[in-house]
Amino acid sequence: MKKSVLLAFCLFLGSVVCSGAGENRLQQFNSDVDKAYAAYRKALFQTNKKDAGKSEMANDMFIKLWGSVNETYSSQPPEVFSSDPEWAGTLASIDEIARKSSEQIRDGQLAEAHETLEAIRDELSELRKRNSVVAFSDHINSYHEVMEALLEGGYTPDKVNDSAVVEIRGQLAVLHYLAAEIKENAPATYREDEAYTSLQTGLFASLDGLTQALEANDPQAISKAINMLKPAYAKLFVNFG
Repeated sequence: MKKSVLLAFCLFLGSVVCSGAGENRLQQFNSDVDKAYAAYRKALFQTNKKDAGKSEMANDMFIKLWGSVNETYSSQPPEVFSSDPEWAGTLASIDEIARKSSEQIRDGQLAEAHETLEAIRDELSELRKRNSVVAFSDHINSYHEVMEALLEGGYTPDKVNDSAVVEIRGQLAVLHYLAAEIKENAPATYREDEAYTSLQTGLFASLDGLTQALEANDPQAISKAINMLKPAYAKLFVNFG
């Protein structure tokens, strides 16, 4: 009887240790990815600004950090990703995308490099989605997708008619919801960070600016307010996205 109890206790202890080790490995993976992703965000930001030198520096740093992620986790993923048949392929694909963008940056093709780099965000988002994992970045990315659709609407003052206003109001309502999701899901460390809270306030202020322009029914102000959405988002994304 005592041996059975001892065996059961040992098995329980072993499962606890394994569980703890699994959680630690996931935490370490998330930390390593966060470091690489910070460099990625800078590369995305600088290619958009057409700064070749800073783009190359940031992208090279991402390639270095992501290479370490790939080497460490490709054959031994954290448990939550262990059943994903596309795991290793996704990690390798991200490396390939970054290297392609590196060539484009060196060739002076900054706009093309920016578009190439956008695919990395999609790869990571799909990776998490396949494995039922949600990260703060996913809320940032959801906002970005709707915001870009609004910006691509081409709402110059002469095109802001009654029909356009209805469409803009609908997209603005979605952006308000997604901004609330960003605020609600921000990590505790971010919520305690004055730089983060300032940029988050700026994001909401940009939405309020568009709301006020719509209420004033001023095509010039509406068009300007739409264009002001991206700078507010970009500052938040590059620093905390």
